[in-house]
Amino acid sequence: MNRKIRYWASGIFLLATLISLGLYFSVSEKTYSDQTIKTLSDKLQAYVIGFLNENQKAFDTLKTDFQVLNPAKLTPDFLNRYAQKTLQNHPEMQGLIFYGPHFHFLFARDKKYWVSTYDTIFNDTLTNWVRMDNHLKVVSSWTDTYNYFVDDVSINRTQKMLQNAKGKPIWKVLLGEGSRQKDLILSSGKLKLNGGKDLVFAFVYNLRRKNSAFFPMVDVAHPVVSLITPFDRFTVPLYRNDSTAAKEKKPLIQQINRLLNDWSKTSPSQEKSYLFVQNGKRYWMHVALLPGSSGMNALAYVTAEKELKTIEHFQSDIFGYAALFFGILALLGFISLRKKNPDTKKNPGDKILNEHEIVDIIKGGENEQTEFKSSLRWDYREQKVNPALETVILKSISAFANGKGGILLIGVQDDGEILGLQPDFDTLKKKDVDGFELHLRRLIKNQFGISFTTAHLQIYFPVIDGKTICVIQVTPSHHPLYLKTKNKNGTPVEKFYVRMGNASQEISSLREIQNYIKNRFEL
Repeated sequence: MNRKIRYWASGIFLLATLISLGLYFSVSEKTYSDQTIKTLSDKLQAYVIGFLNENQKAFDTLKTDFQVLNPAKLTPDFLNRYAQKTLQNHPEMQGLIFYGPHFHFLFARDKKYWVSTYDTIFNDTLTNWVRMDNHLKVVSSWTDTYNYFVDDVSINRTQKMLQNAKGKPIWKVLLGEGSRQKDLILSSGKLKLNGGKDLVFAFVYNLRRKNSAFFPMVDVAHPVVSLITPFDRFTVPLYRNDSTAAKEKKPLIQQINRLLNDWSKTSPSQEKSYLFVQNGKRYWMHVALLPGSSGMNALAYVTAEKELKTIEHFQSDIFGYAALFFGILALLGFISLRKKNPDTKKNPGDKILNEHEIVDIIKGGENEQTEFKSSLRWDYREQKVNPALETVILKSISAFANGKGGILLIGVQDDGEILGLQPDFDTLKKKDVDGFELHLRRLIKNQFGISFTTAHLQIYFPVIDGKTICVIQVTPSHHPLYLKTKNKNGTPVEKFYVRMGNASQEISSLREIQNYIKNRFEL
């Protein structure tokens, strides 16, 4: 991974560790159950308000669409097409119902199909259904002997309430009696068709369907929620499996209703929290207000105090585990930054090549990590000292250091012939290996600094075929190495060299240098 990315990632993990620790100590402070129940209630309140707003939009749209219609237009085909479009535009909606002057109609989702009923004879025990594909083509039909909610009593009661609803939705909760029956909530309204006849309609929602239900999935295991409307009150366990334990929940629901009666009489325009004991267990309830225009006045969120304590501890624990997790990642990141690139693990203390190994290297010829130089400063062609040759040696060292490292042999001709260092010795004041090494190290130190010289170079003088040569082992540098020299005009410049094949090549383009450095030194 890019070294800079690891650096920033480690910093981010360290910051996340500090934030998590701060949150851990913050939430570890004493949190009271009345605060927790209000927090959970606020969360549910915000979700339900958003849901009610979406229902109101659908409510207003349907009224606008149907008020201009003639009753004769309300055929099964038209209603099926309209209901399908409405449900497609509202994924959270389970179905759509119409109570017409002489018919009732229901359209609902059924997995990948649609189901619909259109009856002109009201019967509380029989309903005729058709199943349709996405093109509304009928694929099957049947008669159901159980009518879930379309009956004379339901219709008449809804119509009476709608007369006093002042245009607001009327809500009704229907709990399924069997394991296969769904728990639903209906939002009903009334409009006048063109001609003055009434049409009652209802949007159907799944009360508990995950991610698209009236109630979202919440933080405690066994919550109970009450919905308070101007005409009714519905108290239901939030999860389906809790509904099956109706006998166990009945005393709890009765107590909730008693407290809601108290709230309705004493403070119906204010939120309020209650603590009560039922069957030896302590419970908390918080009543939260809802927009009156939505057809609901309030909701009450109820759960056992024991579950609230679990949440309080869980919140602090989760931040503690998060701090530990991010702390470990930060530590690993910083450890990885301290590790050297696998190619740079060689140190001057590594094994010195023996005579046989050096001979094998010479026989192998020059390559990306091996280079031969006839001399340090003696020009065999001109038969005199040539300081420019010293710059060539420094260029090779910088190229090796900027790459994968390598071995530079001085006193060996390009074709592998052993020349030795005697001509170089003769140009120095101290005409031996010590004088040569002193002069060579001074050149390198002046060019690249003492830290590089001591950390990345290993210099020794083996004797091959009776002649002394110089071996310089160069390990990869941890940072870019530039060669300081002068151009033709005598102006000081810095050049950047790398190994390309068996030669040291200068990279002159600034952009190429930057790309090379990014790929080589930031790994």
